[in-house]
Amino acid sequence: MSRVALKHIVSPRGGGAAAIAAITGALGTSVRVEDADGRVLHGAGDAAGTARYPVLHGGEPVGWVSGAEGAQAVAELLAHLMSKDAERRALGTEVLHLYREVNLIYSFSEKLAALLDLDRVARLTLQEARHLIPATDGAVLLLDDDTGTLSTLAGFGQVLPALAGLRRAHGIIGSIVASGVAEIVNDVDADPRRVRDRSGLRSLLCAPLRVGERVIGAIALGSAASAAYTAAELKLLNTLALQTATAIENARLFERTIQAARDREALLAANKEMEVARAKLEREFELAATIQAQLFPAELPAIAGYDVAARNRPARQCGGDYYDALPYVDGRVLLCVADVSGKGVPAALLMSHTQATLRALLGGPRTLQALAAQASELLYASTAANKYVTAALLDLDIATGAARFVSDGHADCLLVRADGTAARLASTGAPLGLLPPGLPYDETAISIGAGDCLVLFSDGIADAQNETGEEFGDGRLLDLVIASRTQSASAMVDRVFNAIDAFAGSAPQFDDVTILVLRRTGA
Repeated sequence: MSRVALKHIVSPRGGGAAAIAAITGALGTSVRVEDADGRVLHGAGDAAGTARYPVLHGGEPVGWVSGAEGAQAVAELLAHLMSKDAERRALGTEVLHLYREVNLIYSFSEKLAALLDLDRVARLTLQEARHLIPATDGAVLLLDDDTGTLSTLAGFGQVLPALAGLRRAHGIIGSIVASGVAEIVNDVDADPRRVRDRSGLRSLLCAPLRVGERVIGAIALGSAASAAYTAAELKLLNTLALQTATAIENARLFERTIQAARDREALLAANKEMEVARAKLEREFELAATIQAQLFPAELPAIAGYDVAARNRPARQCGGDYYDALPYVDGRVLLCVADVSGKGVPAALLMSHTQATLRALLGGPRTLQALAAQASELLYASTAANKYVTAALLDLDIATGAARFVSDGHADCLLVRADGTAARLASTGAPLGLLPPGLPYDETAISIGAGDCLVLFSDGIADAQNETGEEFGDGRLLDLVIASRTQSASAMVDRVFNAIDAFAGSAPQFDDVTILVLRRTGA
């Protein structure tokens, strides 16, 4: 190669021939240039003089210059020209190599941009890395931030892909991931960070996968034989790692976007199903509410000498409160306000069952106590153990105003006299359907005179709350009834509901509200 280079330098195209001619012309002498094998490259075969000087390149003679005065200068000039030519050739080779690297990196970047799959990104990275850097093993590793473990996304060879249990800050690769700085380890066995029970690689090249300041994994290349990886190769691997990290983040973002779209579609589908189910349930509730409303008296019976009014407002579409006024034999009427345990449709069903039970029993027991006991027995036998009914029952003799009162675990009711004095009608027995048959019910005898008001109500009135959680209470109800005792029964009912609404404000109604007012107008 040096002989060819010397021949090129001495040729007219190489520039050396003109330089030789200039020197020899100035000195008025001639020289002969030979290559290392003695072949004449320039000058006459019988150049004058016997002095012979070597043309040195890299410390070795690659030719000779023979002649008299000026021969040594020609030899040194040719050596200098060969050195410059070698530098130009080396620079050209380096530029060509860099161009090829840049071209490969550009091509790699274009390929990565088209990939949105983690596995394919990792495989392409290792494929390009092997083209540029010699290695027997390679792996792309991803870091789990929560556990600090490194998992192999893709790999080749026998050692790196098989490594298990890698962790951040543990071993050579884990330390590089923890520091975020790429490294060359050309003697793995001598590195103190090496995990001793793992062997097989002699040299290692590792670069972290960085996204901004965050390390998400690493690319590792290794050789089972001794290798001398260079800083240039490390820089090249770092370049690949930067592009790969960005591609991995893009792929992850794409996966999350796709999953989010799937979740959104599933949520929309579930929401649609829920809307259909809700609409169906709403229709069923509306039907149940309609049926339940029909269970209440369309209008209360006209009772000579008395003014009677009642109202129910459920907390939900369907409620568990019930009121009724049932005339039966011998000029008597049964007044009832009941409160079923629970709310909603189950309570409404039990309410209808209670209504049917009471109406069916009217032609049977001759006393109010017997009626309550038999109703409790029937409900106990036909309902769940946690279901029961509280009820206020009044058996009124219309002509005389004499009445019997039985309260089955119900809230205290009120009897307000014409003069404004009031008496509470307390519970006289257990709720209907709560306890096994056999427990007696007591009754309270009362007399309703002209101007007296009887008020039967559910606990939804006293328990009504305002925005601060304060309850309406029995006291407010008592004061309201006393103040409006001279008004009509329907006016009293209106005042009670208006007072509850004004007290509650924006607080939601959480319990059914029911009231029945009986006011005696005649002697």
